[in-house]
Amino acid sequence: MTRITGIVPAKRRSGWVEIRLDGASGILLPHGEARSLALAVGDRIDPDRLETIRVAAARAEAIRIALRYLSYRPRSRREVELHLASRGVDPVIVEWALGRCEGLGTVDDIEFAAAFTRDRTRLRPCGESRLKADLLSRGVARADASEGIRRGLREEGVAEADLLEREGARQARRLRHLDVEVARRRLHAALMRRGFPPHMVHRWMEAWEARSPE
Repeated sequence: MTRITGIVPAKRRSGWVEIRLDGASGILLPHGEARSLALAVGDRIDPDRLETIRVAAARAEAIRIALRYLSYRPRSRREVELHLASRGVDPVIVEWALGRCEGLGTVDDIEFAAAFTRDRTRLRPCGESRLKADLLSRGVARADASEGIRRGLREEGVAEADLLEREGARQARRLRHLDVEVARRRLHAALMRRGFPPHMVHRWMEAWEARSPE
C-alpha cells in the first residue's frame, strides 16, 4: 500500500494542498476536496482509494484550467473542450468538466451566442446569417446559435434592418471619395459579405442611391 507522508500547502496555488505519497512529490488537490476525502498523514492508501484521489485531482485541475480560460471572455462549449484537450486532459475528464461548467452556468452556448451577438452589434454590425456562420464555426449548435442571436438582438433593442442601416452608412462614408459606380459596387459587395439578406441589401441600396447627390 501507498502511505500519505505529508499534506502541505501547494506552492503558487492558493487554497490547494499537495498530498505527498511515500515521501515523494504527490498529488495536488483543493483543500476542501482533500478534507472531503478524509485524507490524513499516515493513512495507508489501497489502489482503489488512490485511484479515487487521482480522479478527484484530475477533475479539480480540469475545472481550474476551464475557469481560468473562461475568465478572459465567454467561450463556447466546443472552445472549452478543445482548450482542455490541448492541455492534455483525459477525454473522460473533459466531458465531466464540461458538464460541471454547464451546471455552474459558466458554459452556456445560448448565452455565449447572445454575448457574441451583442458584441458584434456594437462593434462590427453584420447580418444574422453571418452571425450564425461565425457561431457554427465556434462549435455552437444551430438551434443554440439561432436562440442566442434572437436574445442578443432583443437585448440590444435592434433588428437586422437597423444593423444594415448602421453598417451601410459606415461603408458609404468610407467609400465616398470614389466614383459613384465604383462606390456602389464595393458597397454592395461589402454588405453582402457582412451577411445581410440580398433583398434587404437591394432595398437599402435603392434608398441610398435615391438620397445620394449626383
